[in-house]
Amino acid sequence: MSYSVKEVAEMFRISPHTVRYYTDQELIPGVTRDHNGRRMFDDASLGWLRTIIAFRTAGMSIDMIRHYLDLYNQGEETIPARYQLLVQQQQLTMQKIDDLTHQLEVINEKVQSYNGWTHPAGSTPIKKGR
Repeated sequence: MSYSVKEVAEMFRISPHTVRYYTDQELIPGVTRDHNGRRMFDDASLGWLRTIIAFRTAGMSIDMIRHYLDLYNQGEETIPARYQLLVQQQQLTMQKIDDLTHQLEVINEKVQSYNGWTHPAGSTPIKKGR
């Protein structure tokens, strides 16, 4: 089955511009063009896009994604290098999750400090926030 840029953007909840950018950067193998020159995606290229979105969301740079793709295209002998790259990104992502979890705890404490702090229109608050 083939999918247009618009369909792919809707599937992944990203902008058509982002889809075109990734194809312009040659990050999605298997993208073809129809007789009108429009980009067309197959299931394999959707799998690559899914991976790219995950990498970008985790903070991987376009250059690093390109490097990963270059390694992939070189064949099985690059599996150890790809593995190391992914382990490094995995560690960075886990650290970001830990950092965000800590920040969420701070925000949760702040929200909790406002629980019960009610003041109808025109009245003076009965508790002070931090």
